[in-house]
Amino acid sequence: MKTIVRSCIYALVLLLCTCLSTSAQVVLQRQVVANNGGSAIVQNIQIQYTVGEPIILPVTNGKVLLTQGFQQPEEFPKRAPGVNPLKSYMLFPNPAVTSTKIQFELLTGVSVTIEVINPAGQNIYHRFMELNAGKSTVVLPVDHFASGIYTVMLNVGGNVFFEKLIVQ
Repeated sequence: MKTIVRSCIYALVLLLCTCLSTSAQVVLQRQVVANNGGSAIVQNIQIQYTVGEPIILPVTNGKVLLTQGFQQPEEFPKRAPGVNPLKSYMLFPNPAVTSTKIQFELLTGVSVTIEVINPAGQNIYHRFMELNAGKSTVVLPVDHFASGIYTVMLNVGGNVFFEKLIVQ
């Protein structure tokens, strides 16, 4: 009886060790070892590159992809899916005469695009920024806009918000 219990305990310990080592293999740490490379942002697109060898042979088991020579893009979001990075925003003064301000509070660092669309549907103002978490205020000059009702589109990390702006 003691040998059966002892055998079961050894089997459970062995099974536990196997499960722990298997779950450790699922985590993918993306790193680049290269002698040269860099990154840039061009028209809302982030480009990361390295100078290395071409991919010789990709090896995958369905969860992990191993390549040689080039960096793999980040697959996982930095925040939980469905979490809005924008805590609050406000457009003031509205109606505006010479300028208006857009004040917003971000929960995480994220890319922000501000666009102004005229009543004819034309994009007449575009500004792209990479901002850190916290409160930010952006001054939007409207003194060269004709009087009317405009739409301000605020794109925060892929979440789009619209606000009406009256220019006098």
